[in-house]
Amino acid sequence: MKEALNVSSNRAQLNANNIANVNTPGFKAKRIEFESVLNNALDQETHLKTTSKMHMQAGGAIEPHESVRNDTAVKENGNNVDLDVEMLNQAQNGLNYSALTSQLKGRYQMMSYVLNH
Repeated sequence: MKEALNVSSNRAQLNANNIANVNTPGFKAKRIEFESVLNNALDQETHLKTTSKMHMQAGGAIEPHESVRNDTAVKENGNNVDLDVEMLNQAQNGLNYSALTSQLKGRYQMMSYVLNH
């Protein structure tokens, strides 16, 4: 959950940077890929065979990576920032962050209840 919150925070900064450079000639919009990296790691992990419930699961840290967006049209000035796409991404990321913080708050409340009762 910590990594997901960090990714969401980084996405917010990246989206804000993309929006701020909407008119910068030659600027290429960027994005953070995390879910696809996570899914690939989970797919690889399911191919491993464990013979005991005591075996530790394989895997390590899953790191998000930044890439240049290439799914939007390039303007005459070489800029490919689509303001509508960036605003949608910002709204989606805000909802995701809100859901993550609500889930984290619920976990902390549950731990607090257990410790106090």
